[in-house]
Amino acid sequence: MASIREVAREAGVSIATVSRVINGRDSVAPHLRRQVLEAVNRCEYAPAVGIRSQNSVALIYTGPFTPGSPYDSACIDGMVEAMRESPHDLILVDMRRDKARGETYRQFFARKGICGAILRSTAAERETVEQMADEGLPIVVLGDHFHRPGLPFVFSESAAASRQAIEHLLSLGHTRIAFAACEREDGDHRDRFDAYCSTLQSRGLFSADLIGRIPPHRLDGEKLIRNLMGMPSRPTAVFIADPLVAVGAINEAHKMGVKIPEDLSIVGFDDTDMRALIYPKMTSVCQDSRMLGRVAFERLLEKMAGRDAESPAERGQAAWLEINETTAPPPEIAYHILPNRTRLATSPRHLEAAIATESPTAAR
Repeated sequence: MASIREVAREAGVSIATVSRVINGRDSVAPHLRRQVLEAVNRCEYAPAVGIRSQNSVALIYTGPFTPGSPYDSACIDGMVEAMRESPHDLILVDMRRDKARGETYRQFFARKGICGAILRSTAAERETVEQMADEGLPIVVLGDHFHRPGLPFVFSESAAASRQAIEHLLSLGHTRIAFAACEREDGDHRDRFDAYCSTLQSRGLFSADLIGRIPPHRLDGEKLIRNLMGMPSRPTAVFIADPLVAVGAINEAHKMGVKIPEDLSIVGFDDTDMRALIYPKMTSVCQDSRMLGRVAFERLLEKMAGRDAESPAERGQAAWLEINETTAPPPEIAYHILPNRTRLATSPRHLEAAIATESPTAAR
């Protein structure tokens, strides 16, 4: 294996410059950085183990850095549980912040002391995931999933439970069922969306105007419920595919005087036990995210040990539907309810006029 001195000679720079580049320092001119990285590749140089041991398992965010979300925090709990039974440490890495320009992923792993990684990504970062796989790095993808032979995915299959949720609402008599999708597309959210669409299309009840993509935050759930209750031909039920959005919607419903489930039925999604912490207890499609985190860590250890050929490319448990207290038959009169708690049973034209006279908050 080449030494740092040989890399410096190949690049025509000092050893100190090579050191700054491989450690991700910004105090190197772009053209010198390119020279050094090209020399590192030609020499197949990797930092010595004595300098930084590659013994850490990394949870790498290739896109949005969201460790505080209900899904991620539960997954991290599971990873920590598995980590404590292994000789490895667990580190969190923000790829957008930490990876140096021009650096290969293998060099990045060596510089950060990473021996294997669990990747959290969205559909927008799949090219990055595939590039890491092409470099032969030990990686496992958590949550997102797509067709890539040999790449291990860990996720909870939620399509069947999502279909059951829509069938449950249909069996109660609902025909206008809205869907609140996450604005971040990945395999998990695509499964829920496809299940919603296919189930309603098979009944001739699909309506594109009842679909919205919103950020996965509680405040966006508050906006969602205001918008749904003010629609000229409003839905009587909604499937909300993100836990925090569902919590925000139910909390705002209480403030507006929207009776759940008498005025509006809500099916949410739950990664933990959040459904039991709000009132009414939320009907939910549920998954055990803590288990998913543990499985992802264990699956990565298998891959690092060369036992990945014995394991399926995709692993996880099926999500399930839990019927609780936020779903019921549709109301006889689907009142439009404004943020000031005004209840209207009027024509769409009169409703629009009423909304226009409300405060800016009400019209939002």
